[in-house]
Amino acid sequence: MITTDALQLFLQRGGQIEYRPVHTPKGYNWELWGVHVDGSSEPVVSSKTGETRMFKSADAVLAFHLRIYPDQGGVFIPAPKSDKPGLPSTDHE
Repeated sequence: MITTDALQLFLQRGGQIEYRPVHTPKGYNWELWGVHVDGSSEPVVSSKTGETRMFKSADAVLAFHLRIYPDQGGVFIPAPKSDKPGLPSTDHE
């Protein structure tokens, strides 16, 4: 399990993070996932709540990412996958 408290150590050991869109009744959120050196991945869990770390807006993803990587100028925030280009996703996770 990767916790938010251990995230810096995880990254120092070669891990990476990615943001995965999740459909909610109010729109899309993004879950924080850790990708291990071997390519396996798992959700990052909040040390405070024990829940998967979730961001409710693209602004929140950007702010978090820039705290982790202050030298980067931005981050790619993935859109939900769509069945057809240019149309909203039909995924209802």
